[in-house]
Formats: sequence, C-alpha cells, structure tokens
Amino acid sequence: MTSYAASLSASTPAAAEQGAAAILDAGFDGIVLKSPVRHEAWNALREWLPKDSVKAIELFLPSPRSLRPGEHAPFSAAAENKTERSENLAQARKTLEAVDQLGIPLVLIPMTSLNISGLGRNYLEPTASPEQEQLSFRAASVELRARMDSLLVLLSFLLEQAERYATTICLTPGNRPGELPMMSEALACLKEFDGAPMGLWLDTRRLPAELLAVPTIGGSATAAGSDLLNRLQGGSLADETTEGEACSPGQGIVPWDQVASSISKLPLLSLEGDLEEGRLFLTGLEEEEASPGGLLDA
Repeated sequence: MTSYAASLSASTPAAAEQGAAAILDAGFDGIVLKSPVRHEAWNALREWLPKDSVKAIELFLPSPRSLRPGEHAPFSAAAENKTERSENLAQARKTLEAVDQLGIPLVLIPMTSLNISGLGRNYLEPTASPEQEQLSFRAASVELRARMDSLLVLLSFLLEQAERYATTICLTPGNRPGELPMMSEALACLKEFDGAPMGLWLDTRRLPAELLAVPTIGGSATAAGSDLLNRLQGGSLADETTEGEACSPGQGIVPWDQVASSISKLPLLSLEGDLEEGRLFLTGLEEEEASPGGLLDA
C-alpha cells in the first residue's frame, strides 16, 4: 500500500511547525524533509513531530548552524575535490544523527550539478533524451570521473552506517547530462554495492528512458525492468512548466498519462507543491489506479 507524504522546507521554527502541522492536518501520512531546513527549524521539528512521521530526509540536512539566512549549503554528494569530500562526509554524519533521532527510513541523495564547459544545454524536458554527442563529451570529462569517485566514497560511508540506523540510501537518477547521476551511473553504484540497503528514488521531472521502459512505469518490458522497479523506494510527485519552473503536479508538462497508473504502486509518494491542489491530484491518482485510462490520461 502506498504512503502519501508532502515535502517540507523551513528556515524558522515557526515555519517548520506550521508547515508540518498543515501537512499532517491535510491527511498526509508523513513528511519528506527537503533543503533547506535550518538547524533551528530542525530542533523545533525534532521536539514537535511524532517519531515515525518523517518518511525521508535529504542528505546534508539539517543545515549547519553557520549557514546564514538565504545562503545555500555548499555540500555536494559528488564532490569535485578532496577538501569538499571531507566536508561532505562530516555533514553526512549529521544527517545520520537526524535519522537516528526520528527513525527516518530513507535518506535521499540530492543530484550534483556538473560544471563541464561545452556540455551545452543542461535542461531537458521530463522524458527527453540527451544527444549522443553530449553523452560522449560528458563521459570523457575529467570532472565526471573525479565526481563519480567522490560519490562512491560517500556511498561507501553511508552504507556502512545504514544498517545500524535501519535506513535505506537512495539515489535519484535523471535524464539531464549536466547532472549526476544519470541512470547508467546509478546502476553502476547499485552494482558496486550489491546487497547493501540502497535503492532508487523517482523524480517525475526527470524520467530516464530506462525507467520509461519498465512495464509498470511507462512502456514495454526490458531485461532490467523488474529489477529497476524493485529498487524504487518511492518518488517525488513534481511538475514543471515549459520554462522549467516548478509547479504543482498536473499543472505542467510531466506526461502523467505515461506514469500515473504505475507510480501509484510505489511504496511512498511525496507531493511537491500546493497541498490543496496536490490532494486533488492524489485523488486522481487513486482513481487512475482503480480504473486505468481515466482522469490522468492525455
């Protein structure tokens, strides 16, 4: 049975409590913490929330005390150099402490933006595939190799601790060449740490061709289809406009007709966007599951 959550970010204790209360009062099963969550806001949530109400947390949360209002945390899952790598590992420990405090079952590793010059246009529509020339240019990059090494180091550290904290570490594969990981890299990580408590998280704004070929996601069967489906721990219900701006699910260009009846079978779905509009969208998802080919089809 699918659990429904909503994402929460907060800069102040008051905002944290108000946002969490609104999510739970709206009937959601829990909360997914996404950046930013400032340290003061985290302390308020830790004291106020029921222990099992946080279903997932983004890696590197809570934000460090030194982070000023309006600043973005400098952490990256796939660091470009050893100094950044050390800082990332130290902050990752803080996330594991938060996991332990509230019994959070999933840790979501955020995507890393690449700085590869000459890669060309980074933004792609949710189901678009990058050009082969872009992929070849990307694969030859020294930066990509360095960042991939850093990602593996980070995963090794997290997975050594994951069983102790009873949590699963999740990568979000994407379809955009300017981000890491794409699906091939996520699969390589899963193979590297085969048997470890590790899975995948779906972002509906980034739908790699490999996921669209999974029979219960968007298309016909492939050799890796069933394994990919089993690896999916949940997903973010997110949408965007033709300009790439975030909007509530169903209000943008995500092809819900391709994925609606199948994503409703995932263990956890987290709404991103307006709670009232999201509730209406989830009602449509439930109706689509009961009668495929219904409200959400194009």
